[in-house]
Amino acid sequence: MLKGIAGGTAVVTGAAGGIGAAVCRRLKAEGAHVVAVDLDGDALEKLAVELGDDVLMVSADVTSEEETQRFFGAAVERFGSVDMFHANAGIEGTVGPVSQLSVDMFDRVMRVNVRSVFLGAAAAARQMRDQPERGRILFTSSLAGMMGNAGVAPYVASKHAVLGLLKSFAKEVGPLGIRVNALCPGVVRTRMMDSLEVGLGELAGIDGSALKAAGGTGAAGALRDAGRNRCDSGLVAQR
Repeated sequence: MLKGIAGGTAVVTGAAGGIGAAVCRRLKAEGAHVVAVDLDGDALEKLAVELGDDVLMVSADVTSEEETQRFFGAAVERFGSVDMFHANAGIEGTVGPVSQLSVDMFDRVMRVNVRSVFLGAAAAARQMRDQPERGRILFTSSLAGMMGNAGVAPYVASKHAVLGLLKSFAKEVGPLGIRVNALCPGVVRTRMMDSLEVGLGELAGIDGSALKAAGGTGAAGALRDAGRNRCDSGLVAQR
């Protein structure tokens, strides 16, 4: 058992996705009260069947300030506190060179991947600072937040932004007794990773199923090298 989780209340956004669902399962197994938040109501219903009625499922748009206040309020109303908050919601956006991507898509990636983290962090801090036991906050960033790869600039930029937000936010709430950390996953077999492999494979002229078969760092390396070459070629062709 992990120390300090049993009996506490954990709010998880992006809860119906691969990582989010796994986090909810582990938190419940550790004895936490779980509040699972996701925009996809159908996926939440499937998760509810698996985890049971004692997990509070909330369908909400995490990019909305009002919706964020609503799901934090629902957590407090049901369980009395918010002791853990995992800002995990995220999208990958469209794969392609910056010169060919739409501003609308870029804005959507930043709303989901950065704005939602900001809103959730603010709501969690306001709730936790008034509790006897202050709490813990976790942001999901990515290895993409510590490097750059061709073809996924909006996603990479958003995950760098999450780490920048973390560094400032931790200095603000640390003195209050609220701990803040980031999770930076590598290649995890989820819907998002499948989508990225297909998109980057098309950009690089590599079959997505072949990348999936390669797996892990081998696939990532092939994508990085071939994607960079294809993006460079596209830029040259536009000159």
